[in-house]
Amino acid sequence: MFEKERGFDQALLLDDPLVRKGVELWLERVLGFYGEDGGVDVEVIRGQLALTPKTRAYLYESFTPLELPYQSGSRPMLEAVVRETVRPEMNARAKALALMRRVRDNQDRGLKKPHLFYGGDEEDLLRRGAQMCNEVSRLYACLCQIAGLPARLFCAHISGHMMNEVYLDGKWCWVDAMKGFLPVNDRDEPVSAWELWQDPALFERQPKAVWDDVRPPAILFGTEQRDPRNLAKTMAGSRDCYFHPREALAIGNYFVWEHAKYTFPWRIEPADAGRLERARHGECLNRKALGWPGHYFTHHLLDEELKMRA
Repeated sequence: MFEKERGFDQALLLDDPLVRKGVELWLERVLGFYGEDGGVDVEVIRGQLALTPKTRAYLYESFTPLELPYQSGSRPMLEAVVRETVRPEMNARAKALALMRRVRDNQDRGLKKPHLFYGGDEEDLLRRGAQMCNEVSRLYACLCQIAGLPARLFCAHISGHMMNEVYLDGKWCWVDAMKGFLPVNDRDEPVSAWELWQDPALFERQPKAVWDDVRPPAILFGTEQRDPRNLAKTMAGSRDCYFHPREALAIGNYFVWEHAKYTFPWRIEPADAGRLERARHGECLNRKALGWPGHYFTHHLLDEELKMRA
């Protein structure tokens, strides 16, 4: 289903010309950095499908198989991380949270920053302590699948961020593993990306327990990552950007047992610096035309405090 509208042609499902342009510019940026033969970070795009009212039912009912044909022993390093992170008595949600925290804090392990290179498979990401969103999302999906939790990739192309959905208690649930963010609804149940897109104000109603897990990717205000203003920026960015009504959202599958299907090259410099810079310039102009908030472009324009459930 939707075979002709996947991957590099996913913009065919989008009616808004500026949103379609946003997808085209995102793809130019990716190819400018990784190259046409850029390995896994380009190869995963081929199966992506845009999340729209037309595709929603398929994406949430049939797109990602729930069976996990992982063969124990085939990825021993990843299995070791799962064993040290989750316990048998944990329920699915506790396992997903524990693995999210492990991946969130991957930046503290490995070779430390600054990284002078990019690339590698999930084992290499653990060794490097990699923290780019696309790398973290791949790693989280693989660890979840080894732990028995179906998981997949979730993308906000115009904002430029990759995240995940993980299957918990009979439904797909959104998680931003890079930031340690697994939001809930007003009944404290994890929510899907579709639900968040319908009600982005849910980000304002998260309980303290959810915010206690969030680790912003950068220090923008003050001197601490978890300064309330940095958390407020995370809240506003998720609410106003990743789930902007004119965002181009997509879902893709990435399975830990399909390692041989992908290539994992190393890169030091962008494949085409000129192409990358032109795409970035075009993206900024297009985001402004689409109505992206000022705080997306500079954190100094964020003028609200962290909001959470009373």
